Amino acid sequence: MQRMIYRNQVEDYTKELEEPVIAHINEGQIETFEAFDNFDIIAFDWYDIRDVESEPSQILIYIDKDDVFIICENENSYNAARKCFTETECNERTLFTFFKKLFVADNKYLEKLEDTISDLDDKVIRGISSELREQIVDMRYHVLHLKKYYEQFETIFDELIDNDNDVLGEEFVKYFEILNNRIERISREVMNLKEYIVQVRESYQAQIDIEQNRLMKVFTLVTSIFMPLSLIAGWYGMNLKMPEFEFDYSYPIVIGVCIFIVLTCFIVFKKKGWLKRE
Repeated sequence: MQRMIYRNQVEDYTKELEEPVIAHINEGQIETFEAFDNFDIIAFDWYDIRDVESEPSQILIYIDKDDVFIICENENSYNAARKCFTETECNERTLFTFFKKLFVADNKYLEKLEDTISDLDDKVIRGISSELREQIVDMRYHVLHLKKYYEQFETIFDELIDNDNDVLGEEFVKYFEILNNRIERISREVMNLKEYIVQVRESYQAQIDIEQNRLMKVFTLVTSIFMPLSLIAGWYGMNLKMPEFEFDYSYPIVIGVCIFIVLTCFIVFKKKGWLKRE
């Protein structure tokens, strides 16, 4: 028998699923892969990888020599599994077809994701913005989620290939080796995306550091120019009687000295290249 059911329907199939199996499933403590004497139980968290806000929901798969059950936690996982579930002449082929369809468009999505990260990298080069940091953080979280998502399937296919309890026919083990190789390639691609988004984040932080250095440079130059003027202002702000106070041209001379200092600093800074925007 090949069926796709909700989790709360498992007790309706006591003929195919023995009571200990039903009790084990209802406990909700299923590992990623559990091999028993004459059947396997597979569990993985499915979620829509194209929707960053998608919540994971568990899918269980029970398979023995006579039956295969796709057991879904909720409507989201049921609708996703229904697109992948096709009854065939044997359980092994049904299981293989299910997983094959589950990953059918993932490579194209990862290519689009790489283009999105590349666009973020270009935006970082052109300049930083308040939205850009948020986009980088969201993308990093999404890629980490993908990494965990595909890692669970690596464990599942490794165990299926080992086939310790001979639930799978020997001729079908090679089909799951093909799926395992596909998942390994996808996992490598996800790891590359993870490294790429880390590089983008580091580039973004470097741009922030550069902008901060430019700002500090401006503050330093302004301080250097106005420090002598502050000295003059402090000097003549003292409550003392200066002899030049009696001279009629003292005020314009002080103004001229201040202008001279500003112009001299500007010329010196320009010759040394300190006023250039890096």
